[in-house]
Amino acid sequence: MGEMNGGTMMRREGWERRLSAEIRDWDGRAFEWGSADCLGFCRAVARAMTGADPIPDLPAYGSEYTAAKVLVGLGHRSLEDLVDAHLPRVPVARARRGDWVMTAAEGAMPGAMGVVTGRHALHLGAAGLVRRPVLTAEAAWCVD
Repeated sequence: MGEMNGGTMMRREGWERRLSAEIRDWDGRAFEWGSADCLGFCRAVARAMTGADPIPDLPAYGSEYTAAKVLVGLGHRSLEDLVDAHLPRVPVARARRGDWVMTAAEGAMPGAMGVVTGRHALHLGAAGLVRRPVLTAEAAWCVD
């Protein structure tokens, strides 16, 4: 597991390099529920940066329907609710590289999770990674 600081994850030394490498690994992947989706992308980046999965023990799902069933089964009303249960929110304007955002920006699926890379965030779209301005996000969470 990754380093923990009072129950929170900590970015490991060299996290910037790991962030870039993980993004390269996901570049060009097409969206597929349960194996290559927006939450999977965010979780993979967090694991690369911290050595820990911020949402451990998430049951498997293979479609939008089964993903919704998993959320309800875990007691959450939405993906946003699930992430709130595991990561602290930060103001969108304060999100930094490696943090997560949720956006409904044009070209991204509604409620799409993404990873901040600077002024932009990367979201996994139908044909690979899509860049969107961070400030178009509706919510942000800190991945430390």
